[in-house]
Amino acid sequence: MEFAKERKKALQIESYLLSKISVRGQTKLAKMLGLNEAAVSRLKAATGKQKYSTMKLMSLILAYAGMETPEFDLVGTMSRLEKKLERMEELLAKKKPGGNRASSQLALEL
Repeated sequence: MEFAKERKKALQIESYLLSKISVRGQTKLAKMLGLNEAAVSRLKAATGKQKYSTMKLMSLILAYAGMETPEFDLVGTMSRLEKKLERMEELLAKKKPGGNRASSQLALEL
């Protein structure tokens, strides 16, 4: 049972790491590590006779060492999304047709 909990925690850590790499960019990580981009890509996938990828092994080690899984800030994310939605609504309100345009200019003709 304990092993299953560690595996679940490792999976969450791996998912978090992979998502951060995709957001920040694999090329930037490769430059920081002094590797080429293909080497970083190989870290993410098991190759040859390997059972686990290097990323999965690192995640298992971090879970075993007791690293807490990153919590996703849903409240903060929702508030940021709401602000973006409000901003989009403001922009759309500014782009509404004014009195100086003919309605034929706004119609989409196919």
